[in-house]
Amino acid sequence: MTTPGLVLDERYRLERELGRGGMATVWLARDLRHERAVAIKILHPELAGAIGIDRFLREIRLTAQLQHPNIVPILDSGVLEAPEGRLPWYAMSFLEGESLRARLAREGQIGVEEALAITEAAAGALSTAHQQGIVHRDIKPENIFLSGGRVFVVDFGIAKALLGSDAEKLTSTGLAIGTPAYMSPEQGFGGQVDARTDQYALATVLYEMLAGDPPFGGSTAQAIMARRLTEPARSLTPVRSTVPPAVESAVLRALERAPADRFPEIRTFAAALRSAPTGQRAVTPARTGWRRLAWALPVAALILGGWWLATKTGSGAASGHVPDSITLDLYRRAVRSYDSRRPGGVAEAIALFKSGIAHDSLYPPLWSGLAKAYVRSYQRGFVVPGVPHPRLVEEGLFAAERALTLDSLSAESWLTQATLTQMVDPVELAPVHRALSRATALDSTLAEAWHQWALYYSHQGDLARGVEMWRRSVRVNPRYLQGLAFMGLGHYWQGRLDSAAFWADSSLALESNYLLGRTTAGYVAIERGDHARAEAALDAAIRLSTDVELVNALAGMALAYARAGRRGEARALLRTVDSMALTQQPLNSHTAVYVSHPHIALGDHAQGLAWLQRYRPLGDRHFQLHLRCDPPYVTVRSLPAFRAMLVIPAPAGTAGC
Repeated sequence: MTTPGLVLDERYRLERELGRGGMATVWLARDLRHERAVAIKILHPELAGAIGIDRFLREIRLTAQLQHPNIVPILDSGVLEAPEGRLPWYAMSFLEGESLRARLAREGQIGVEEALAITEAAAGALSTAHQQGIVHRDIKPENIFLSGGRVFVVDFGIAKALLGSDAEKLTSTGLAIGTPAYMSPEQGFGGQVDARTDQYALATVLYEMLAGDPPFGGSTAQAIMARRLTEPARSLTPVRSTVPPAVESAVLRALERAPADRFPEIRTFAAALRSAPTGQRAVTPARTGWRRLAWALPVAALILGGWWLATKTGSGAASGHVPDSITLDLYRRAVRSYDSRRPGGVAEAIALFKSGIAHDSLYPPLWSGLAKAYVRSYQRGFVVPGVPHPRLVEEGLFAAERALTLDSLSAESWLTQATLTQMVDPVELAPVHRALSRATALDSTLAEAWHQWALYYSHQGDLARGVEMWRRSVRVNPRYLQGLAFMGLGHYWQGRLDSAAFWADSSLALESNYLLGRTTAGYVAIERGDHARAEAALDAAIRLSTDVELVNALAGMALAYARAGRRGEARALLRTVDSMALTQQPLNSHTAVYVSHPHIALGDHAQGLAWLQRYRPLGDRHFQLHLRCDPPYVTVRSLPAFRAMLVIPAPAGTAGC
């Protein structure tokens, strides 16, 4: 058994294990001859037997000849005679630092200039290897090491040694030659591999450094590879507007599915990252059309405004009913008011929807919109003139039923049914799933439907899939404010604060008075420690708010004061917030959450938890999402009283917060 103190070849004394991967275990060792620290990789027993000692050492000797400032030099190699068998090993220079994977796990995204510098250094190392006929085959963030301001590529030779050996067939260890998220299509499906597969993998790593995620995701290796073959890589600029056009152009070319469409050499790819993208990119007709569409969508939306609304709800409605210009104008104005998410805006939307119905009661979208406005008013505690709060559910049910009666093939009507079902029973998800499935089957371009899918998955504890759905909502409608703001919230819940700030700011760039964008930007800034930005965003939210939303915005400001160390101001403001919140009958879920935050930040855990315990039903899945994921609860998550409230924990195997 390999243990600390073991000496290899009478020269290297193992001191402590540094890490363990799918292929080898890494040890910190002492070179007794030269009195220096080295890193030693010892191959796992099952792989050692499958590859063959001679084959492995031959590949290691070949890669030891590589000389480049960004390649960790191999110093020595040998075989350890262990109880579990003969284990080949090799020694490398020991580097203080961290892998790029560790950096990404901590920060999510990396500055554009630094990401380019890392890519260029890695490309230089790979170019030297390619000139000597060596293809790495497993470029990923784990195999790029950052040390003292320098970049190193590690693990040359191991993947090559696996090819054609019995180890290639091993599945019980979870081993794959390469890593699915970074494999080129030809490598993933066992095709001919050359230097262009390293180019594809390095472009994938750069994409992840810039966007926070690889260009293709999926729950299985097969799903990832299928997307690689059937979908082009997504544009970077909607995720990271600061990415220069030359960088995006070069990355997307290096990610082409066919190797012939990539750059001829990896050094050409690296050079293109700094050059102007002037027609240098060879693309297939399908990719050209997709790229043109990706750029055209936001531009067209800006120029044409509500064109999509008319096409979705105009003369082509499945009901066959043709609305006149007055009906369409009232509907558009109502939708704009509803999308504000503010109490006054939603009340105005209800009045406009009713005016539209009075003018044309046969137009289904008016009834759907009215139902959704009642839903929002009920969920968020908004006051609707002339309608008592308990009656909002009844009014919403009637409007939703009327919409489906008029047009059972309306995606909007089924979406409304899903939203209303969630309001009537915030615990049961099966009816929501059925209605949403019907809505997206009828119209896959309905951004709000993908928003509801995002909530559906997030409410079950699968936040990663929820963020994927929010991303899709923004993809089908780049000006969908709610999708942009919830992309910010989703990343905030995941702790990816740079991305969260980007998406919140994106919603505000389209509508500076968007309340949800302001509050999201404020909460993200609090977690980033940017106190001035937090207070500015929440001050704007306070000015935009009335009624229940004002209570929530003031609670956010109290949290900002508490986290900035202004405890006296926080407590004074919180006394006002508590008094206002106590007037709510029944207590709104968001108010319970937001009022609890500053109490907990001030150390008043009992009072903070008491606010949460006032809310009913405790099993409300959206309420539970806040409990699981809101960063202000990190200090109380271990308390029995808090844990007792988590009646719907994230299921095992899902990507929670």
